[in-house]
Amino acid sequence: MLAQAIAASFPAGIAVQALLRATAARAQSANVSRDLFDIEPAGKNAYLALAKPAAMLNCNSTIFVDADHIIIVDSHSKPSAAAALVGQIRRQVSSKPVRYLVNTHFHYDHAQGNAAYRKLKGKVDVVASIETRHLIEERGAKGVASGIEQMKRRAEEAKEKLSMARSAEDKAFYQRAALECEAFVREMTGYEPELPDITFDRELVLHGKRLDVHLVFRGRAHTASDICAYCPQEKVLSTGDLIVGFLPGMGDGFPSEWPATLEEMGKLPFERILPGHGTMQAGRSRLDQMRIYIEELNSVVERARKAGQSLEETLRAVGPDSLRSLRESDYGQFVMNTEARFRFRAPRSDPRDLLVNGLRANITAIYQKLS
Repeated sequence: MLAQAIAASFPAGIAVQALLRATAARAQSANVSRDLFDIEPAGKNAYLALAKPAAMLNCNSTIFVDADHIIIVDSHSKPSAAAALVGQIRRQVSSKPVRYLVNTHFHYDHAQGNAAYRKLKGKVDVVASIETRHLIEERGAKGVASGIEQMKRRAEEAKEKLSMARSAEDKAFYQRAALECEAFVREMTGYEPELPDITFDRELVLHGKRLDVHLVFRGRAHTASDICAYCPQEKVLSTGDLIVGFLPGMGDGFPSEWPATLEEMGKLPFERILPGHGTMQAGRSRLDQMRIYIEELNSVVERARKAGQSLEETLRAVGPDSLRSLRESDYGQFVMNTEARFRFRAPRSDPRDLLVNGLRANITAIYQKLS
């Protein structure tokens, strides 16, 4: 049984094992909600599925409901999360069959749920750019293995902290963290990435009876392969991680090219942005704020390198209060609020730490890419 398997793996002691057994039993109860997302309307036939905080991050999904089928954008960190979203859509939105799944890029939290769609009744085509398919094929298995090892370490850390926890709030958090990390390891052990069936270079249109969904590539940014899904009838732009409510992730990115890609994508006549993480964005103001932030940080880090500053010196010199893009608009506060709401974080942790750590990661990525 689940509780026995989890408890047997814990060296923390009888008290911790008892807590985990009780938590596992509660999680298996029919009274516990299994909804992993909050589904919000983004138009007459478009919806944004907001991923709730989880130990292993999931992405948002966009849902387009055509006359006789559904198109879903992005598939989360594991098949069970993708299956959970499909079930939630059937209960809350529509019972129409899923016809297409779109991968905006290759990252684990957007593509590792692909396998769940192979098990659905009826034909489901997975669509992505040529480069995304190549990157899933080349790096997907390594990403799964890396995620499993990360979750093993985080599970052990959670168990240790659980054994020392005193407040009910702390105990509940570390119980949940340990259970979710262990569940991810079990589910993803032996998993093989599923590749897209249909690929394209710059643009592909999925024509429906009610909606047309334009899949567009306008340049490298968060990865080499970011595409967006634009629906002219609904005037929404689903962006994956090209545009997010968090600070942008630059580890696999092209920060020097990212602003121009945002500018090109911003030329589409959308009214709402449905990001890969964070809440729906009206208009293009957040797009512009994100572009200005990346431009400023590129410039600041490049000047530091040209002046001979080391990475450590640059990290010490550049903080949220030193950047106009974070200080003189509400963008910094917006990002901090978004991360605090959607990140899985310990009780009483300081939301500003999320902003600071994200900025440090961005500085490090840009500095290293300039080397």
